[in-house]
Amino acid sequence: MNRICPRCRKVYSYSLKECPNGCAKKTRSESNRIYDKCQRENQGFYNSKEWKRLRESCRNKFSELCLWSLYKHKRVKKGSLVHHIVPLSEDKSKGLSLSNLVYLCDEAHREIHRLYKTDQIKTIKEIKEFIKIWKVEYGGGGI
Repeated sequence: MNRICPRCRKVYSYSLKECPNGCAKKTRSESNRIYDKCQRENQGFYNSKEWKRLRESCRNKFSELCLWSLYKHKRVKKGSLVHHIVPLSEDKSKGLSLSNLVYLCDEAHREIHRLYKTDQIKTIKEIKEFIKIWKVEYGGGGI
């Protein structure tokens, strides 16, 4: 029996506990790096009542669906986190703005951060375009 690595899509034996390419270790490392960079720097922000309420509003706005997977990859996936379109490190004033948030799955979040390294402006425009499409299709609210 075989399994597929969710990160690199390599097919490998079920008897192996992790992908032979070391994807589990890379994913943990990347996740820890993102956590250390974003979460720890802004721990007070992410623990505030305002952020928790806004995060819940964003989740409901997008009906718990990952917008990136839906429009970019044509797959319906359940989201798991809220992403700041314009990062807090660039503009803290947009930190509590619902229009600066999008709901994503973990895989899409990693993909977007990789794309930010090559062309952040293009990626931001693409995300905003997906939000516009969502508003047209679902009236700005959930399904």
